[in-house]
Amino acid sequence: MSEVLPLKSDVGGLKSAKVLIMVRVALFVAALVSVSAGLQEPRLSDRAEAAVARSGVSGGRLGILIYSTQAGAPVYDKDSKKVLRLASNTKLLTTACALAKLGPGYRYRTNLAWGEGSGDLHVFGAGDPLIGGRLYGDDPIRLFRDAAARLKEAGPKEFTGNLVVHPGIFDDVPLNPIWIEERYDQNAWWCAPVGGLSFNDNCIDLLYEAGPNAGDPAKITLRPDTKYVTIVNRSTTVRGNPTAPFGFVRAEGSNRITVNGELKVGTRQRVAWVAIKDPARYFGTVLKETLEAEGIRVAGEVVASPSLKFDGRHTELLLAEHSLEEAVGTCNTVSQNLYAEMFLKLLGFRFRSAGTSAAGIEVVQEFLKSEVGVTDVEMVDGSGLARENRASPESLVKLLTFMRTHRGGKSFVGSLSVAGATGTLKDRMASTGGRIRAKTGTITGVSSLSGYAEAPDGDTYIFSILANGWKNGSPRELQDALGELMAGWKAQ
Repeated sequence: MSEVLPLKSDVGGLKSAKVLIMVRVALFVAALVSVSAGLQEPRLSDRAEAAVARSGVSGGRLGILIYSTQAGAPVYDKDSKKVLRLASNTKLLTTACALAKLGPGYRYRTNLAWGEGSGDLHVFGAGDPLIGGRLYGDDPIRLFRDAAARLKEAGPKEFTGNLVVHPGIFDDVPLNPIWIEERYDQNAWWCAPVGGLSFNDNCIDLLYEAGPNAGDPAKITLRPDTKYVTIVNRSTTVRGNPTAPFGFVRAEGSNRITVNGELKVGTRQRVAWVAIKDPARYFGTVLKETLEAEGIRVAGEVVASPSLKFDGRHTELLLAEHSLEEAVGTCNTVSQNLYAEMFLKLLGFRFRSAGTSAAGIEVVQEFLKSEVGVTDVEMVDGSGLARENRASPESLVKLLTFMRTHRGGKSFVGSLSVAGATGTLKDRMASTGGRIRAKTGTITGVSSLSGYAEAPDGDTYIFSILANGWKNGSPRELQDALGELMAGWKAQ
C-alpha cells in the first residue's frame, strides 16, 4: 500500500492525511484482531477431535457422527460409515419402528372372558409388558385386585372349571437361542423370558435383609407373595464382614430359588429380581391366587391354550390397558430387554401374522429401508443383548433425524434417558442441565451412546458414538466429554 504525502506548507491537508492513515491502520488492526480471534476459537469439530485424542480410546474400532440440525450437515465425522456392534442401541431400531408402525397411542388390552355356566375363566394376552408393579407403586397385583372388584360386580363369584391362559399372540420361544448359546444368566432380570402374557417383568421380587441375630437365616419376602416360586434359604446372618457372597440361584428348568451366602447383622432391606420360568403360568397362578384372596373362587387348575379367541357366546371384562408410549418410555429409559423383545414379536404378529422374533426383524428392516433409507443394519434380537446386532453411526443418526420430526417423534425422544436425571444416564453428564437425551448400550467390548443434545444457541446436535473392542482408554468418558461439549457449545 502506498500513500502520497502532502506538502509541508499544506497543514490542513497534512492533518487530513494523518487522520486518514490512522483510520486505515485502525481498520487493518481490527481486521487482524478479528482473524486472530477466529483462529483462537476452534470449531466444534476441532474440539471433538481433541476430545477423541485426549480420551486415548484405541486398539479397537470407533465410529462417531455429530450432525447439526441448524446447518443440516455433519459437523464431526470419524469413520461414521463403520458397521459396529450396538448393544442396547439396538432398542432405538425396535422402538422407533414400533412407534412409527403402531403409533404412540396403540393400546394393549388384556381381557378376562367366561361363557354361560361359569365353567372356565379365560385370560387373553395382548403382549402387554406393563402388567405388574412398575407403574403401580411396586404393587404387582394391584391390577388383579382391581379386576377382582369389577368381576364381582359383573360376573359370577365362582368358576367351576380352570383358569385358562392364552399367550398365543407370541410363539412359545421364551429366550432368543443366541442368548442360550452365549450362556447368559437366565436368573437375571435382563434375561427374563418373553411371553404373550407377561407379569411383573417376568420376575419375582425378592426383598431381603439380615436376620435378627447372628446365626439366623436372612429374612426373605416374596413380591408378589405366591406359591409359584419355592424358596430354599441357606443363607446366614453374621456379626462380622461376610465371607461368603450373598445371592440367589434358580435351578435350571424350575422355579425353585436357593438363597446362599451371608449378610451382616443390621443389613437393611434390599431388593433383587430373579427371572421366572413360564411367564403365562406365572401370570395365571398369581391371578388365580389374587382372585381367591378377593373372594372369587376358581376350582380348577391353571392351564394354557394356544387359541386367540373365545369360541361361543361369552362375557368379557378388561383386566389391563396400557399404551405403547408408556411401554416404550420404560424400555428406553431403563433399557428393559424384555420390553424390546415383546415389541419385536408384536410387530411380527401385527404385520406378518406371526408373533416371532424373525417376523418382527423383517418388519423393522423393511421400515428402516423403505422409510428411513438405511440398509446396513444387522439384527438378531430386539434389545441388543445378542452381540451381532450391528449398524453404523451414520445409520443411527439418520434414524434419529427421521424420528425427530415423525408423528411419533415426541414419544420417541421423550422415551430416552435424560443426562443427570433419569434412567441409565441418571449419574452421567449432570453438568449438561438435562439438555441431552440419549440411549446407552453396554455389553462386553461394546459401548454406545446415541441421541440428541440441545446447545445453548438453539442448535440440536444428533449424534452416535459407537466403540467396539478397545484396548485402551474409556469410551464412556469420551461419550460424556463429547456430550458435554455439544450441550455447552455456542456457535461463533
